[in-house]
Amino acid sequence: MIRRVLVADDEALDRDLMQEALLAVDDAIEVRTASDGEEACRLLEEDHFDVVFTDLRMPKRDGLSVLDEAKSVSDPGDVVIVTGHGDVRTAVEAMKRGSFDYLLKPICVDQVEALVTKLKEHRRLIEENRYLHKELSSGGAGGELIGESRPFKDVCARAVRVGATDVTVLLEGESGTGKELVSRLIHNSSPRREGPFIRVNCAALSESILESELFGHEKGAFTGAHRPKPGRFELADGGTFLLDEISETSEKLQAELLRVIEEKEFERVGGTRTLRVDVRIIATTNRDLAREVREGRFRDDLFYRLNVVPLVLPPLRERDGDVALLSKYFIKKFSRRLGKSRPTVSPEAMRTLLSYNWPGNARELENLIQRLLIMDTDGVIGPEDLPEYLTGRSCMQSDQLTGGATLEEIERNAILRTLRQVDGSRTRAAERLDISTRTVRNKLKKYVEQGYVPEKFS
Repeated sequence: MIRRVLVADDEALDRDLMQEALLAVDDAIEVRTASDGEEACRLLEEDHFDVVFTDLRMPKRDGLSVLDEAKSVSDPGDVVIVTGHGDVRTAVEAMKRGSFDYLLKPICVDQVEALVTKLKEHRRLIEENRYLHKELSSGGAGGELIGESRPFKDVCARAVRVGATDVTVLLEGESGTGKELVSRLIHNSSPRREGPFIRVNCAALSESILESELFGHEKGAFTGAHRPKPGRFELADGGTFLLDEISETSEKLQAELLRVIEEKEFERVGGTRTLRVDVRIIATTNRDLAREVREGRFRDDLFYRLNVVPLVLPPLRERDGDVALLSKYFIKKFSRRLGKSRPTVSPEAMRTLLSYNWPGNARELENLIQRLLIMDTDGVIGPEDLPEYLTGRSCMQSDQLTGGATLEEIERNAILRTLRQVDGSRTRAAERLDISTRTVRNKLKKYVEQGYVPEKFS
């Protein structure tokens, strides 16, 4: 999006015409003006501009100097050279030095509109590329939907049908069941498929950071906000926005999200200008959101707005035959990635994989297969290669203590059994055990490192 524009021209009439043309194209644009190149360079040092329109011939410092100054900052905006017919050759040279385009005088609103449209698309692609680079760096991109079981095929078929509409969708399911992949299927089946697909993990960020990620912020909104930053709602304009684990948001953010869903508008953090977006919302949760509403932890009005079309993803233990299919897929995937030949899985090891209930679902299976391939030395995965929690040698597989157990084993069994009873909620487990949530978290990290529980609990 284009929000802040600098117009530099020593002719007052041309400055005013450009400002009026820009506002006629988009009245949400904030325009500042400079009467010569020196003033333009000073404003560029003081503030951030998405686009700079600069006349080529100006006193004190010319348009090329303004171009160089605009491109010297850490996050440069785009520069458009405005010139007469006699300076077209110089304007073309300016494009070689980094100018986005040039505009011929006299100013025409239609030309400005066409150029602003190109600039908006260019700015959108820049921000989207930054977002995708961040997603790839954090491992949050992509994947395939793999499965042949009836429950899995049914939910995928429903996702394709709802994708053809533009309604809000709520995806419910345990962690690791593929909610993000199904949300991408919905997006790719929709009329918005050519638009951006943007996601944010609401559980991974603190409230203040999440607010800035969702809505963006203005320069100076908080310490470290050295430049304006568009939020992910802006990046998703015209496409789909995935609110991952929306049940983890605060009441304040829930109110702000309700406003965006209902009115399609918001303000950046530290800003006063109201921005409007056109996005399709998909939300996911691994909790029973209706129960969260009943217990006062989630706004009922937001729940009703999200729950237009609910889809419940089946856990892996209910997908008959998909464990073997996914195992083969992950073996092929990681063998290629690690540059190793594909190992075979012994019948005994496969029976163990099939008998396990996979609380971490497909993600847990994927992590296990990757670890097994890294450690494989003979090309065969047997029962002896599987971790204790799969083969039944750990306390997690037994609900009863055996005689002669150590104090550490008793403690571990109590913590893990309580976690199973409260569906993995560390907070509720801590309350039942009368210990702190931090203690539960630290113990789980230790149990994962020791191989007593799967990585899902880390």
